[in-house]
Amino acid sequence: MKHIKILGYVFAADILSLFIGLTLASSSALFMRIISAVCTTGILICFMVSHGLKSAREDMRLERTGEAVFSPAEPFFLSLTASVPAAASWILLFISHSTASFDFYRWHKLINGYFLQIYNFINSDASVSALTQGQIFMMLPLVLLPALSYGISYAAGRKVNQ
Repeated sequence: MKHIKILGYVFAADILSLFIGLTLASSSALFMRIISAVCTTGILICFMVSHGLKSAREDMRLERTGEAVFSPAEPFFLSLTASVPAAASWILLFISHSTASFDFYRWHKLINGYFLQIYNFINSDASVSALTQGQIFMMLPLVLLPALSYGISYAAGRKVNQ
């Protein structure tokens, strides 16, 4: 159930980020595009940090009452779950670029709406054929952002609440 919940948070961050990003993207001014990139990425980070802190607090409460036993592997796997949509999307983008059988870049931008403006900074074209191999690999570190946001906040939440 926790894995579904964290995917729900990622999905909610994506929807809100798409709304904000597409609203702010109507301006082609560089300043507005930078603001949009910061806001949408910040939405993802805030959602993941909020959920990480809330999960840590709840897990510690359940541990104190004896209802659950803490497993150090669980937060790690939850962090990985947070990055599954971005990782799967990146893999499909890489395959799409390698085989040129289908154009996945515009879908990749929508699936990762919180990085939409960053992707537009890397390459604003909507076609996968316009991407270079280097640009695709520039997008790879972004896959780790949801996992790092959740994992670090969960660890900090456990440390603070001890």
